[in-house]
Amino acid sequence: MQPSGDRSNRVRALLSGTCAVALAAVALAGCSGSDGAGSGTAAADAANGGQTVAAAPPGKYRVLPEPCGSVSAGTIASLVPNAADPDGEASVTFDTDRKVGCKWTGRTALGNRYLQIDLERVVSYDSAVSDDDQAATDYRTRATDAGIPLAPADGGPGAPTPPGAPTSSTSPSSTGVSAPPSSSPSGIPQDVAPRFLDGLGDDAFLDDALRTRDSGVHRDVTVVFRIANVLVTVGLSQWSTDKSVEPPSPDLQAGARQVAAELADQLDE
Repeated sequence: MQPSGDRSNRVRALLSGTCAVALAAVALAGCSGSDGAGSGTAAADAANGGQTVAAAPPGKYRVLPEPCGSVSAGTIASLVPNAADPDGEASVTFDTDRKVGCKWTGRTALGNRYLQIDLERVVSYDSAVSDDDQAATDYRTRATDAGIPLAPADGGPGAPTPPGAPTSSTSPSSTGVSAPPSSSPSGIPQDVAPRFLDGLGDDAFLDDALRTRDSGVHRDVTVVFRIANVLVTVGLSQWSTDKSVEPPSPDLQAGARQVAAELADQLDE
């Protein structure tokens, strides 16, 4: 019979050897796993050309101007005479960092006059799409929804006139009588028809809609423009209670463009 001390020593030696073998197996498995992961990362890097895809930059504008103070008092007095509140009424929004607006109501000899402005700071929720690019997409959607003709680069107003197509210029006819200015399909002269605008922000268009209601005739002129990641909408409307008198398109368009220019200046400051 062996002493209990010898048996204890042999048991401890056996356990130590077993643990050493187990630790070696774990270490070998860990090394193999690291090699596999490294190979996968290298393969992914190779597939991406060894470059990390950077997130799109944030938009130029992080805040919006105070809307009711963005249009001069002189412009309000001119475009919205007898305004109920010359200081304007701010639109109710849930996030003034993202969207703000203001409106004015007045009265002219024809009927009520309304001015509404809205400014929206566009934010992209796609890390691969910049705020500016998302704003450009939103702008194009609005232009398409408004039915604005194609831009000059796409064959719209300003592009070479197809053979046989009418032009907006006044030219002598074969009888020696000056031909009248051509009109758009809606019957509106081309110089005031809905169209893209130059010299206003990065992109801009103007829409002009005449509607007849039981209470009279209503003309709505809308200018939408984009500066970087901000979309601005200006609406100038006129009611005429006399259905035989249409609110003047040129005057309303000029007024809406004036307000749009002032807002563009506010953003550029």
